[in-house]
Amino acid sequence: MSQTSINSPRIFWKTPLAWLSSLWEFSRPHTIVGTSLSVLALYLIALATVDSTVNLENIQYLLIALFPCLCGNVYIVGLNQLEDQEIDKINKPYLPLASGYFSQIQGRYIVSITGLLAIITSWLGGSWLGITVVLSLLIGTAYSLPPIRLKRFPLLAAFCIFTVRGVVVNLGVFLYFIHSFTSTSFLVPEVLILTAFVVIFTVAIAIFKDVPDLEGDQEYNITTFTILIGKKQYLKFLVV
Repeated sequence: MSQTSINSPRIFWKTPLAWLSSLWEFSRPHTIVGTSLSVLALYLIALATVDSTVNLENIQYLLIALFPCLCGNVYIVGLNQLEDQEIDKINKPYLPLASGYFSQIQGRYIVSITGLLAIITSWLGGSWLGITVVLSLLIGTAYSLPPIRLKRFPLLAAFCIFTVRGVVVNLGVFLYFIHSFTSTSFLVPEVLILTAFVVIFTVAIAIFKDVPDLEGDQEYNITTFTILIGKKQYLKFLVV
């Protein structure tokens, strides 16, 4: 059963540190770390490809890519929390919207601002970065937002996750870096290998992530692999 939030929304100018702490939780730290490491790795691979090293001239391209990617990350996970607030009161009651530390209005403002910033600043970096970010946002929106809400369907939900994390980000961000360094666009085997590895890894994430969320997903009719097979049978299947 869903629970009523008993906390009052945090206001930035009243409790700035507490508000920033909630913003950090709202941003889903593990995804922020993952996005940051992914962009950094692609930057370093691109530098190695052109036989260059980190310097003040080319590090600007890293920052130009990192900011919209992080904003896009917050938009995607934030939108999911806005749509899943009642489910999260069961599955993830510690999240700011579910716990009441952020109101729906605050969440909408954060999602709207980060989404706009992601789109605007990505196109300032050029077409490859712009296409990458916009495509990621579109898939992330389709994943969470009704009436499409692809997360209701386990195969399509998994497809969204590994497409964005595995394919779109890796190929698109690398092409942005390599074009910034050389004014040409091409891929190298190292990036294709990284992409294949991340696709496999994110498929595993897409499969495992719903195991702890069985109760809330069942109550709100979110069909996952765990629900289809049953938690115990699903875990046995994964172990095998």
